[in-house]
Amino acid sequence: CATSGALMIVSDVMRQKLEKREADDAEPFRWDAARSSRLALWAVAFHAPYLHWLHPFYERVRRCVEIIASIAWGRPKLISTQMWLRYRIRSTVVKVALDQTLMAPPFLFCFLTYSALAEGSDPSDRVREQLPALWTDSVLFWSLAHCVTFNLPVPVRVLWQDIARIYFGSLMSLRANAPLAATTVSVAKGDELRRHKSR
Repeated sequence: CATSGALMIVSDVMRQKLEKREADDAEPFRWDAARSSRLALWAVAFHAPYLHWLHPFYERVRRCVEIIASIAWGRPKLISTQMWLRYRIRSTVVKVALDQTLMAPPFLFCFLTYSALAEGSDPSDRVREQLPALWTDSVLFWSLAHCVTFNLPVPVRVLWQDIARIYFGSLMSLRANAPLAATTVSVAKGDELRRHKSR
């Protein structure tokens, strides 16, 4: 859990520096520790425990499928290398599809809701505007990264995901802190109204 929190802070600091560079202003970089702390709390309190539950769950599902298949079609007495490779590929594809279609959307929904509530904004706006983009980020990145994840021993999968999340965590930070269109429009309307009243 501590590793997850520390690496999430690294991801957010990277993202903050990139945002500062893109802003291209003369102000020196100032680390937003509160923002990083919110993300680290998510990683420690929810993300790491969730992953420690998730991978054993996937393995239980895999074993159940194997048992059903062996009852239905019988277990081969001799498994060739080609059969073993086909099984590993098929198993990995099924797990990645399960992860990104059934598990990722609720997880990302909870993350965006948490990030909005933690900073005192409306979670419905955050989820509506950022969930499709963050889910797309997740599918593009984790569909490849999980080809490694699901071929590692279960005890080291979470560590691998923590390392891979140094990059994906920066995307989570981006989506969780992106300015909302609804907020931008309301602020612009408020400025226009104040200018109109000052006339």
